[in-house]
Formats: sequence, C-alpha cells, structure tokens
Amino acid sequence: MTPDLPADPLASRHTPHVTLAHISDPHLPPPPVHWRAALNKRALSLLSWKKHRQYVHLAQTCSALVKDIGRTGVDTILVSGDLTNFGTPDEFAEAARWLEALPAPALVIPGNHDCMVRQPASAGLNQWERWSARQYPYVRLQNGVAIIGVNSGIPTAPFMAYGRVGRRQRERLEALLEQLGKEGLCRVVMIHHPPKRGLVPWHKSLLDHREVAALLRRAGAEIVLHGHSHDATLTHIAGTDIPLLGVASASLTDDRPHRQACWNHLTIRPYEGGWHIDLARHRLDGSVSERASWKRSGRKQAGRTDA
Repeated sequence: MTPDLPADPLASRHTPHVTLAHISDPHLPPPPVHWRAALNKRALSLLSWKKHRQYVHLAQTCSALVKDIGRTGVDTILVSGDLTNFGTPDEFAEAARWLEALPAPALVIPGNHDCMVRQPASAGLNQWERWSARQYPYVRLQNGVAIIGVNSGIPTAPFMAYGRVGRRQRERLEALLEQLGKEGLCRVVMIHHPPKRGLVPWHKSLLDHREVAALLRRAGAEIVLHGHSHDATLTHIAGTDIPLLGVASASLTDDRPHRQACWNHLTIRPYEGGWHIDLARHRLDGSVSERASWKRSGRKQAGRTDA
C-alpha cells in the first residue's frame, strides 16, 4: 500500500521558489562523557576525539558557516547526519538545542555517529522527532518540493562506519517516490551514506547501495543529498542522470579545498514540465566555490548516464 503523505508543515511562505541549505556532519562539541557510557565502541571514538578530531572539528568553524546561511534567508536547512560524535543522550539533547537555534526551520536525519551503539529511541533519535519523524523514511512538503529523509545509520563493530537502509525502508521509500512523482512534486532525497560505490572506503560504505540505486532508477528522484564522506562532491546515481550531491563536514578545518567546511545552497523553482535546480556551494566567508544547474523533467529519471 502506498503510504499517506503528511500535511505541509514547512509551507509557511508561498513563493515561486524554494531555497534549501544542505549541511552535514557538524560533529558538535560533546558534553562530558560518563565512563559508564564509554564501556563500548564509544571508547575508541572518544580516544579519536581527544587525540585528533577535537582539533579539526571546530565549533567556531560551524558557527561561521551557520552565520553565512543566516545571511541568505533560506527557507529550510537540511542536516544530513552526524550531529554527534558518540551518540550519547546528552549529545542528542545538545544537538536538539542547536537545531532549535538555527536561523531557519531544520530537517535532520541520523548518521553513523548518531547510531554508534544500540540504545532506547527515547534516549537518542526521538529527541530529534520535531525535526524528523519516528518512522523513516519521512516526507515534508514545501511549495511543491518533497524532502524525503532516509535513515542509513546502524550500530557497527569497532573500526566500522558502514550503513544500511534495509528492506522495509527501501520498500517504503520506493512507494513514496512513486506517489510523489505521480503528483508532480520535486523529490529531494536526503541520506547520510552515499548510495554509490567509490565515494568512501568499504568500511564506511552503504552496504545496500546497489539496491538503493536500483529503486531510484525505477521510481525516480530529482536530486539526492548525502553527507558522511566529508567531501564536497557532485556525481550521479549509477545508471541515471539523478544528481548525487555531497558536502564537506560543517565543522572541519582542512587545507584541501574539497574537505574544507562548506554548505550547499539549492534554489528550486518550477518550469513548464518540471523543476529547475540551481546549486551554489558556499565557503565559510560566503564566497561561492562551485555552481551547477539542472532541469529535471518531473518524470521518472531513468536515463542511463553512468558516472
């Protein structure tokens, strides 16, 4: 059965276009971690944070990026996972306060760090329900744009950071994409792990990337956004012309341009027969490092343009 679509809670403005800010992997500064909470995989991640990550994932970097987003007046901020470092309940609470303080309404999905260990949903993901949902994938509508949030985060063994969407979520996702496509909406899919081989090492990959790519070929989408890689990339879903857009970590300081913190500014407007999507990739200082544009027909995007 095709899932029912939700109401349109984000449609507070009726404009001829929708503007989105896409950020990912802010890895917000963690509150103190009690030793009892670190008697698991978190211990290794805590050691990594203490030795290295805290010196490159900087709060001031993320703050500068958010400030630049605020200057643009976007309609919605999409956060594609890894708000936390260890996925503790206190980190989820801190991240909820951060989401509340963002300069525009936000939508969020979890990443691998947010799902590092098994814990009750009330201690973790349910704290973000206001900006997501209890069931994935979820849909939020805004002026003809459908934002679909997918959860690829799963607990993994030490030294592993792979993800999985899973059969149930894939089935629901395909049904949603089919229905949204029939209604002529612009389908923006947000997922943490990139559904494409080669963008991250195997131990960080999406285990069912082939199945996810196959359903996207069948059902179609206008664009897919991801995080996780900490790289600003622009590719396509294999076997299609569906843009696959990655973004660097929102807090990362790195000498390599494609790794330096940035955010994706997307402007989506309708045209006869489909949707026009413009990308401007912003650096911390507000300058634009990359631009791209697509005309998406609004039909199933199944043309083969392997990339």
